[in-house]
Amino acid sequence: MKPILRKVDTGHNYSFSVKEDIYPYLYNHWHYHPEIELTQIRKGSGMRLVGDSMERFEDGDLILLGADLPHMWRSDDIYFQEISGLQIEAVAIHFKDNFWGTGFLDLPEMKNVKDLLAKAKHGIKIHGDTRETVIRNMEAILKATQAQRIAHLLSMLDMIANSKEYTLLSSVGFANSYNIVNTDNINQIYTYTFNNFQQKISLKEVAAAANVSPNSFCRYFKSRTMKTYWQFLLEVRIGYACKLLIENNMCVSQVGYTCGFNNLSNFNRQFKILTKKTPLQYLKAYVRAKSA
Repeated sequence: MKPILRKVDTGHNYSFSVKEDIYPYLYNHWHYHPEIELTQIRKGSGMRLVGDSMERFEDGDLILLGADLPHMWRSDDIYFQEISGLQIEAVAIHFKDNFWGTGFLDLPEMKNVKDLLAKAKHGIKIHGDTRETVIRNMEAILKATQAQRIAHLLSMLDMIANSKEYTLLSSVGFANSYNIVNTDNINQIYTYTFNNFQQKISLKEVAAAANVSPNSFCRYFKSRTMKTYWQFLLEVRIGYACKLLIENNMCVSQVGYTCGFNNLSNFNRQFKILTKKTPLQYLKAYVRAKSA
């Protein structure tokens, strides 16, 4: 299965799409679209895949994605339970880089914005005061009409372009090597992994889920994601461990076993390799950041 080509509806009489989404959960599969995307997560948590990057998302996240960059948002498991009563709230803007006319981005005044949109092919996470200001503008653009919509969008892009408060998500290697045409059933692998990562996963089982022979599975997965399957599985488990630590309802050893690790020392070692912190250091840093 190829990543899904999503068709973005701009609505009548508009040159780009601005929408407010309220869903029980997000799970829009591994997909791409020719539009550039700016998404604010008002409320919700889960895993975000952008190219070969995988991170947790939470309330207040702000992400800029370039054209045709494969990505996926998947809510935490609790959102899929009907009795949870939880909802995901997001504001998303989709636009093509030529919607304001051919040659507009070639104007000298637009150089920084043009450079920003080139960087967005890796995916960009915006933070700090820039994030707060852009989020306010995204809320305002929901009510804007006529030329105000374009003015708000241009202001947000200019603000991000002239800020240093952002980080790139996907690697240079992925952006330069990824080929949509040659990607097929990676969705089955992701689905199987998210549904089974808390258990022991064998190469034979995950290869069967992808309809690929065990002998060729590892090469197949790396050629499409620029990482090994076991690195991907580790990132899924550690991402879930971060969530459990933040919720602070389990001790470190319980978190490790719940996430699919068979002993505490291996969990601590792998957690530090990926996050540069021990589980306890991660939790303390999170508490400090929240109280700052």
